[in-house]
Amino acid sequence: MSDPSAPHDGGCLCGAVRYRLRRVRSAYWCHCTLCRRASGASALPWATVARADFELTRGTLKTYASSTGVARGFCGTCGSPILFDMAVEEAVDVTLGTLDDPDAVVPTHHIWTTTALAMSAGLGPGLPRHAGERPPEGEEEDGAE
Repeated sequence: MSDPSAPHDGGCLCGAVRYRLRRVRSAYWCHCTLCRRASGASALPWATVARADFELTRGTLKTYASSTGVARGFCGTCGSPILFDMAVEEAVDVTLGTLDDPDAVVPTHHIWTTTALAMSAGLGPGLPRHAGERPPEGEEEDGAE
């Protein structure tokens, strides 16, 4: 991953929504069914930042409650998915593909691989793969692809 303390700017397809990330904590590929359906992709790469390190610099996000306690933020004009906000967490996740320089933040692992599609097998080769959100406390990674 690039310098985690460096700011990263991004926005939606139409430009109505712009944001800035400060201090990226981690980045990962999500293979869950909800992320696939929300994005229309075989897997979705995310960056995790503290809630205070996500700042909208233009526009507002529309939200959709995709599951209990989870709001997905997107541009109300073009529909670009931008934010995953689990209310009980102090961090939020932002779609890497909406960054101005998506390659500046590199995913380090995969989650929810029990629902991964065969077509996503080549994404993030060699990265640790977790069957769920993360490995249970004290357990090792599931292994690499």
